[in-house]
Amino acid sequence: MKKKCIVIGDLDLDLILTKLKGCPELGKEVISKGHILDIGGSGGIFSTVLSMSGIKTYIISKIGDDLLGNFLVSKLKSFKVDTRRIAVEKGRETGITINLSYPSDKYQISSLNLVRSLTIDELMFKNIEDAGHVHFSSYYMMNGLKGRYKELIENIKKNYPEITVSLDTNDDPEDSWNNNEINLISKYINALLINEREAIGITKESDIKNALDKLGKEIKTVIIKLGDRGYIAKDGKDYYREKALTTNFKDSTGAGDNFDAGFIYGLMNKFDVKKSLKIGNIYGAKSVEYIGGVGNTEKFIKLKILLKQLTQD
Repeated sequence: MKKKCIVIGDLDLDLILTKLKGCPELGKEVISKGHILDIGGSGGIFSTVLSMSGIKTYIISKIGDDLLGNFLVSKLKSFKVDTRRIAVEKGRETGITINLSYPSDKYQISSLNLVRSLTIDELMFKNIEDAGHVHFSSYYMMNGLKGRYKELIENIKKNYPEITVSLDTNDDPEDSWNNNEINLISKYINALLINEREAIGITKESDIKNALDKLGKEIKTVIIKLGDRGYIAKDGKDYYREKALTTNFKDSTGAGDNFDAGFIYGLMNKFDVKKSLKIGNIYGAKSVEYIGGVGNTEKFIKLKILLKQLTQD
């Protein structure tokens, strides 16, 4: 039976504003010519993209019993994500992120108090048949789980001894970059997927090569995503670097999460690291051609064609 993926992390609604005329200033109105409501949160986007790639995916997160929460569950189900493990708290507001999308980058403003309060006691990961991988998203965002990740991973491994583990820390909103707990769980992590800012913040190094080497001493596979400059990675003693693919850029929301999903798709299908990185690079590039981190069914049809071409090479 094909292995399944458990995703533990953030889930919220993304409101993405595009074609903005100017940058926000206090007391000034900025006009957007386009907008979209979509599945948000690193965990939400990763889950959806991986699910639509053919990997059965369960998301474990927290939402409210409100309009936004109902929208997210309906949307996730439409993309074949299993939502039965999501904790729903009555009378609370589901998180939302407002993305101001520009050609060079984006501003993000988030209200995520509910999902940040998710605790280890609320996680429902047992009795998932043939769970083969667990992906943790937004470590620095998940305040309710901090200090419990070692215990959590050990509990998961008791239930699924052969399970592999990946982590995308995502950004630290407090800019503190405390990595003590990450050091404690590094021996359990098979793949660490972070961007340049995160790598520098976690390691306190000033150079991405030094950051990569430092992280690679504890974690077998480390990938540093460099946006439109591609990625640099280390797997054991082997180094990989590839430029970003040429794209018809529209929006960068969730591009890193798409890269993560492509890479993990490769690993779960027993491809080697080199080919899995190529898949991740394709997913990241295809993501920016659509508004929002998830995109639409056309995106997944195109990804399926590209995957078929790559895996036949």
